[in-house]
Amino acid sequence: MEWMRDKIRSLSLKKALLAVSLILLGITGICSAAVIWTASGLRQKLLEQRPLIVTAYTVEEAQDGQRGVKIIPEEYGYGPLSGNRLFFYWTATALMVALPVGCMAAGSAAVAAVYYRLKLKAPLGALREGMEHISREDLDFRLGYTSEDELGRLCGAFEQMRSALEESSRRTWEMLQERKALTASVSHDVRTPVTVIKGYADYLERALARDVLTEETLETTLRAVREAAERLERYADCVNHIQKIEDTELRVEAFDVKEFTDCRVREFRLLAHRQGLQVCVQVDVTSARMVSDRELLTKILENMFSNALRYAEKRIGLCVVEQEDSVLFSIRDDGRGFTREELDGAASLFYHSPVNGGTFGIGLSICKILCARLGGTLRLGNHPKGGAVVTAQVKKHHDPDGGTVTRAE
Repeated sequence: MEWMRDKIRSLSLKKALLAVSLILLGITGICSAAVIWTASGLRQKLLEQRPLIVTAYTVEEAQDGQRGVKIIPEEYGYGPLSGNRLFFYWTATALMVALPVGCMAAGSAAVAAVYYRLKLKAPLGALREGMEHISREDLDFRLGYTSEDELGRLCGAFEQMRSALEESSRRTWEMLQERKALTASVSHDVRTPVTVIKGYADYLERALARDVLTEETLETTLRAVREAAERLERYADCVNHIQKIEDTELRVEAFDVKEFTDCRVREFRLLAHRQGLQVCVQVDVTSARMVSDRELLTKILENMFSNALRYAEKRIGLCVVEQEDSVLFSIRDDGRGFTREELDGAASLFYHSPVNGGTFGIGLSICKILCARLGGTLRLGNHPKGGAVVTAQVKKHHDPDGGTVTRAE
């Protein structure tokens, strides 16, 4: 029975209904035929037990030396049934009609019950439970029903919708967290130059009040105020730049990975040569093409390389490795490497490095944002032989809507 149940569950809804109907109604038909045959036999036996009434007969003498006479009925009939025989007769007649009808009704009910249990109960229950989760804004669940029939495909589509909603919710949450981090960072970092400007303004007011303001003091104060104002301007430019990056529409195209890498290497070697640095390249790519936003990927690598230029001592390494569904672009410098604190926060917006003179930058944070836009990730690390390693993992076939493209052409 298990194999039959599994077989029916694998059929389409129409074929499953036909199979269940044929099996159960076939069993019902056999039961109905057996009931009719049994009741008919009982009626026949009861009829055979009726009394015989002879109305005309012929008497013949026995032949062959036998004694007595032989009565031959010529007209006869049967008497009516009476008592229990009559009751059983009509009971059997009623059963011949009622039981087949009852069997057909029971068979139809069994078809509905079995069909619902085998084909409808599990998927409808899974869909109902899924909708309850979504109504509670809970997307952390999985629709466990899998089948090749129509409801199985419907549940699969529902699961894809849930997964898309979860991904969209996750991205929205991350965007809100980034915005909160940006707001908090700007609020924190802007406070310092604003405090400087206010402090020097108060100083100038007090100096004017005491009539001790000299030209040299005024020049020094104005220079400090100008530096604080320029710092505020840089903050505003950074925020505006990040906003433009987030609003940039992806322009996905197919391009040759090796040709793209060669172009970047020529540019990087030119920049490195100006600082007396050497660029080492390692490319491990088998398939020639990938589908992504070429310009954003270029910006990612440029920011990664600019970061390596700041800390490299003699050489910078570029490594391109192809994986099953993505390409890894790693840039390594032979400088001091990342501290433990920098590994956790260097890709954050406006990160202040305690060993970098307190300056801020958004290069790695831009890389992180752009990698996410291209369906990838940014990882920071240190090479075992020394130096920092920044790796951008980007999907080979990326769709602007967050999916994957099946063909690179």
